[in-house]
Amino acid sequence: MYHYHQRRIFLHQQNELLRAENRAMIHALTSPSMCRSCDGRIISTEERELWLENARLRSEIYTLTCFIWRLNLFRSLYPAAVTSLTDWPYAVAVMMSLSLKEVVSLARQRTPMWTSNGRLNLDEYYSKYFPWYARNAPGFVHEASRASAFVPCDASSLVANLMNHVTWKKIFPSIIADVYMESQQRGLQMINVDFMPQISPLIPTRNVKLIRRSRHIENDAWVIADMSVYFGSYAQHSRPEFMRFPSGYLIQHIADGISKVTILDHWVYKEEEVINIFNSDSEFGAHRWLAALQRHCYNNGSISIPSFGHHIQIFDPICHTNLLNLSSFMVNAFCTGVCGITGQSWNRFNTVGGSVNNIRMFTRESRDMSGMPCVLVSATGLARMQARPEVIFGLIKRAEKQEIWDYLESARDMKELIRIGRYPNTWNEVSVFSIEWNGSKEWYLIQETYYDESGAMIIHACLEAPYFAAVINDGDLSGIELLPCGFTIMPHGSQECFVSAGCHVKADQAMVTSPNELVSYVENMVTDILGNVQNALPIRR
Repeated sequence: MYHYHQRRIFLHQQNELLRAENRAMIHALTSPSMCRSCDGRIISTEERELWLENARLRSEIYTLTCFIWRLNLFRSLYPAAVTSLTDWPYAVAVMMSLSLKEVVSLARQRTPMWTSNGRLNLDEYYSKYFPWYARNAPGFVHEASRASAFVPCDASSLVANLMNHVTWKKIFPSIIADVYMESQQRGLQMINVDFMPQISPLIPTRNVKLIRRSRHIENDAWVIADMSVYFGSYAQHSRPEFMRFPSGYLIQHIADGISKVTILDHWVYKEEEVINIFNSDSEFGAHRWLAALQRHCYNNGSISIPSFGHHIQIFDPICHTNLLNLSSFMVNAFCTGVCGITGQSWNRFNTVGGSVNNIRMFTRESRDMSGMPCVLVSATGLARMQARPEVIFGLIKRAEKQEIWDYLESARDMKELIRIGRYPNTWNEVSVFSIEWNGSKEWYLIQETYYDESGAMIIHACLEAPYFAAVINDGDLSGIELLPCGFTIMPHGSQECFVSAGCHVKADQAMVTSPNELVSYVENMVTDILGNVQNALPIRR
């Protein structure tokens, strides 16, 4: 109750301040200065500022009044919650209860809350819900979306997996860059998360601290909600760059092994923080989450071609799971390298001046598979191409890798060994190829392809056969050195798209001590890859 009394005292202080400023305004109005040309009263700069300050104070008083009313209501409805929460602030418990309710309501409501094109009606939203940060403010924009689908997973198991922050990252390797638990108590989690809204070096990641909670709301339904940990002033200058308004999952049991999942994704951020060249705003957020969840839950069986060798029994359920875990690990390593996640020790190396393909480079210290120190370089180039995403995706997916990737030019006898289909379409799959490199060693190339309405990715990495066999049989990824490479394809209009080519390179000591040589080498490599894709496109007539 300490926080409750604190807010009542603060509300009283705000009222007194508002009364004092009103008295000042009344005094100013009793002796007005008149305009000689129009006979109207001259409004001074000080008076205008008082009006604006009054408007802000009224908004905050309205917020606090609603907040205290909700606290009292919550206390009367759930008296047991007051005594059960000792260390967590009472206000957090109230806010999370309201967040859970909001996620359920927004997931189920139709028009007028959601427009016909799937966007959130902000006027309706602010009239019905009590936003934690008061009324909307100029200079901040909403990015809200929702999506629903059936997934082949038991509802209660899915809730447990989504509430486990380690598993959560594995399910969404191309969306969650990094996550760690700060504290957990009585069903409430406080986590720090780096989100990747798009896989591009030009779009910033979003680091937020979240409060999460799940609740069994009906006999056959669960809800998970998360929201930003932020209870400060709504003033524009003090708000964080990105805030996550109540978002999450509504999960309903349909039949044995089948659940209906509705995902709600709701961001508020400063307008200048987002580069909108990709036309990837609100409508794609929830769809990306849902497509990633479907890829994780749907594995449409395996198609084996020849046998693996190296004592790999890929049809063993454990080996099958280990292969998918290896692929998710590869995808996350690629995505975080492209985005340069600071939490994973990626540091901006250099921006190549005047590069046609807008090369971005990040580096981090690492160790190779023999334990020797090395430096990893993640480089990405971006180019606009005159083709639809499905054209480029099909071209790269079908092409002989030697036509695209220069570092595979010495690979021979590439053969597809296995393919694991992943829903919701046939372009989502995990494949394994055997290759001979330099005529002596046998290697495996792992490739995962993603395709949904927000864009596409093709990512692959190579491993020597003994290391690959060890991972598939034992599932231990700790000693594996992956250098993933790949493409991201993002739509731009109806006949164009942006294509990013990214690669991880292990730099030797000579290249590290010669930055210009390293920059030149990586720039040429990425530029050549993008050029190969451009040259392979069919000629438009």
